[in-house]
Amino acid sequence: MDFSKVNRIAKVHHYKKKGFSNAKISRMLGIHRNTVRSDLEKRPDEAIAWVENLNTRSKKLDPFKETILNWLNDEPELSAAQVEDWLDEQFSYTEAAPSTIRSYVKELRETYGIPKVLTYRNYEAVPELPPGKQIQVDFGEITVKRGLTDSRVKLYCIGFVLSHSRYKYAEWQEKPFTTNDVIRAHENAFDYFGGRTEEIVYDQDKLMIVSENHGDILFTKQFQAYVLERQFIVHVCRAADPESKGKVEAVIKFVKYNFARGRRFYSIESWQEQCESWLTRRGNYKKHEKIKKRPIDVFTLEKSHLISISDKPILSNNESITKTVLKDNTIQFKSNYYSVPIGTYRPRKTTKVRVVISNNRLSVFELKSSHQLADHPLAKGKGKLTKDPNHGREAERKQKLEQHISKVLSHFHNKEEATIFINQLKIRYPRHMRDQLRVIETVIEQNNNVLDKALNECIILNLFSANFLRDVASELARRQLQTNLHDIESDSLSERYQSITAVERSVESYLQVLGGKES
Repeated sequence: MDFSKVNRIAKVHHYKKKGFSNAKISRMLGIHRNTVRSDLEKRPDEAIAWVENLNTRSKKLDPFKETILNWLNDEPELSAAQVEDWLDEQFSYTEAAPSTIRSYVKELRETYGIPKVLTYRNYEAVPELPPGKQIQVDFGEITVKRGLTDSRVKLYCIGFVLSHSRYKYAEWQEKPFTTNDVIRAHENAFDYFGGRTEEIVYDQDKLMIVSENHGDILFTKQFQAYVLERQFIVHVCRAADPESKGKVEAVIKFVKYNFARGRRFYSIESWQEQCESWLTRRGNYKKHEKIKKRPIDVFTLEKSHLISISDKPILSNNESITKTVLKDNTIQFKSNYYSVPIGTYRPRKTTKVRVVISNNRLSVFELKSSHQLADHPLAKGKGKLTKDPNHGREAERKQKLEQHISKVLSHFHNKEEATIFINQLKIRYPRHMRDQLRVIETVIEQNNNVLDKALNECIILNLFSANFLRDVASELARRQLQTNLHDIESDSLSERYQSITAVERSVESYLQVLGGKES
């Protein structure tokens, strides 16, 4: 029996008899006023029976007990909020209230000895800001397990939060952020929010800030150009004083410990997609403890106060993004997918490409050369596939067929007649074009010496088929062979008797043989 619950109920009754209010008892015992009210409704004997019932009855989360225990053993710092999110994400389970999940996780920790390391930090309340006034930006990193292995990978994150509505956006990558990456992330955040605020608050990050000399801020050249182009006010925190950001939103900490911690990494594309799904499902949907409202609801009102931004590109042609080619021969950009030629993806090898955004178009290049693989219009919305018809299997087959045709044409001297013949074959035998080409290749192999003559005969007689070409070539070759044999025989006879001279005889000798006389 859990005597702590019985003892608590006894204390509640004791303090109530002393004349303390429910609120006072709540503060003295560190419990909620609703718990005080519930305990006062129980008599001591009822309290004992109630506690015994608690220990024996089945709990709503018992079907997930082993799963939750595995999560806690694997990641002891896992929060109850993460357990709630994972139950929703992996099992679509939303029947248990957050308080129920917190109690269940706490009980499992106590029963199975899985302590959670807690860290504390002192904060100071600051006034609320009006809608559309400020975005706060912060950076962070976290190390997580890769795939189903125990190897670990470090991921880098930049987080944005609207100070009024607490509406959040986060972007991840596998390498440290460069200034170009930061600028790109700003554009993605503005696109996610549907606009920008009047000012943006930053820590003193070397990607953007060169130095701060008694309030005079020196930006890096690239970031200065970006600020001038987008025309927002920059507020930089004082060194070693992140609380000068004003609101203590700790967006990076929130994303790291409620989304990333304990999650397995497979690819940066799927990780980013999971993060945005989590923001929609939890990060921006669940009620914020400070404002007691859901960020998505407050954001709906704040959105109209944001400053719209132009569609002109921020990255120049020399500034690009590196992307991984997915196994379906696509790349992901801003939650949309764009095709690359089939065969670009290589199994068991990570294929990287260079992506350039310019004039509302997305161009894809080979990473180690300037060879362009694809060019697409930028898609609007999310989850859309933009596919070039030339990137599919049919396009690959057509390309190989054209290469086959070019190879066959190279054997003809009269390219014009050969092209006419091939084009007619395309029209008459579209489904059997490869078979037609193979027959022509046998003609080239066996009767190449009469190839052009056979082609000419076929065109004159309107015989457009590789089989006709083969038959005509065979007949021409047979005739040529016979002609050659006749010529050879004639030449041989003349050479054999060329040295023999006929004897010249007089007329008298022939008359004597015939028995006549000369008159």
